[in-house]
Amino acid sequence: MTQTNQPNRRCAEEYTVKRGDSFYLIAHKLGVPLRDLLAANSEIHPARLMVGDVLCIPREQDDSPECGGLDHSGDSSGNTNGSASGNAGISPDPALACPVTEQYTVEPGQTVADLQLRNLVSRHTLETANPDVNLDTLTAGQTICIPPENVPCNLPETYTLLAGETLESVAMRFNLPVASLLRVNPCFAPQDFEPGATVVLPR
Repeated sequence: MTQTNQPNRRCAEEYTVKRGDSFYLIAHKLGVPLRDLLAANSEIHPARLMVGDVLCIPREQDDSPECGGLDHSGDSSGNTNGSASGNAGISPDPALACPVTEQYTVEPGQTVADLQLRNLVSRHTLETANPDVNLDTLTAGQTICIPPENVPCNLPETYTLLAGETLESVAMRFNLPVASLLRVNPCFAPQDFEPGATVVLPR
């Protein structure tokens, strides 16, 4: 496997991609900064990650068990002990929870649906990345985390459409292709996806 050329990093272990995995999920599961995981596996396009792919899991050369995931904040001072976050009056580095490249500032009038359409992500992905944010009451200037990849979720076998929902909105809600919804509901025409209708969701 091709390893990253960054001098201070090494491929500490290998990980075999499983069903439902994404770079985002693997990074969070293993405690590795997403940007480092992507850089260490730059030959694999995130959208083309396949079951069975073997990824290089990068670690700092001087990693210790208790601080393995805390030195990707982009601090140019070289301080890797995380002590700055404990000082009074200094807010914790937001990059520890969300990489800078994934932070987005909400613009006036934008809704969660606007952000989904703009970034091609599911609501579940945004909810997972922003557990303390009410996505239905976004305000201008608010910073939220928008992962580059969708987080898969366990789908119920069927779903009953709510008021205002359509084929397209259900597909977006569950991060599904419209075509797959139509395929598993052969008796439904697109216009039949209306409030009150119970449809089958692809597994």
